[in-house]
Amino acid sequence: MTANAIILRQKTGRLAEVLEERAGVKGPTLQARLQRARRLLPREVRAAGARIVAAERRADEGGMRDSDALRFDQDYRLVLRHLQGLDARARQRARRWALLRDGVTAFAAGMLLGLGLVSSGVI
Repeated sequence: MTANAIILRQKTGRLAEVLEERAGVKGPTLQARLQRARRLLPREVRAAGARIVAAERRADEGGMRDSDALRFDQDYRLVLRHLQGLDARARQRARRWALLRDGVTAFAAGMLLGLGLVSSGVI
């Protein structure tokens, strides 16, 4: 394994750790974690993650070139910057508020529908 491949492995390991810490996503590999976190990631971050996984595979085979290393570094920074902006607790709070809001909306819609049916004499 070359020095580039070792550095690449360290960076992909760091991304896997950040995915677990910030997004709460677990998995055996970086690719599995990125698949599980796909709903949380914008399109360009998902694409960068896929390129990182492909670069990791190429580095294991010894096919990493300088241009690939530069692109890998740009993708790594993009994904890491996005993941560091995530907060698992804030996401969980937002999910709870959305559930509460949707429940209240459904209840109010049901009440209005019921009142409408009663006032029109259907019920």
